[in-house]
Amino acid sequence: MNKKELVSAIAAHTDSTQSAAGEFLNAFCEVVVSEMKKGDGSTVAIPGFGQFVAKHRASREMRNPATGKMMMSKAKTSAQFKASAGLKDL
Repeated sequence: MNKKELVSAIAAHTDSTQSAAGEFLNAFCEVVVSEMKKGDGSTVAIPGFGQFVAKHRASREMRNPATGKMMMSKAKTSAQFKASAGLKDL
């Protein structure tokens, strides 16, 4: 399912227009992204569905596979999705 199909499905389930459903989906994505930008430990929890969690990964030593030379990776924060138990059971 792509974004256009998702917007159509949301519009059909809520008896709204596709433009209103598209605005809702865009707003939802913006809120999740802005919360993840806050950094490590930020979460957006949706009961019965799951939660989006910002996780911090420290820098670490790694090997460049092309040259075999050891180097340090950069520390970064990434978004992770944890499905709820109800979603996992499906």
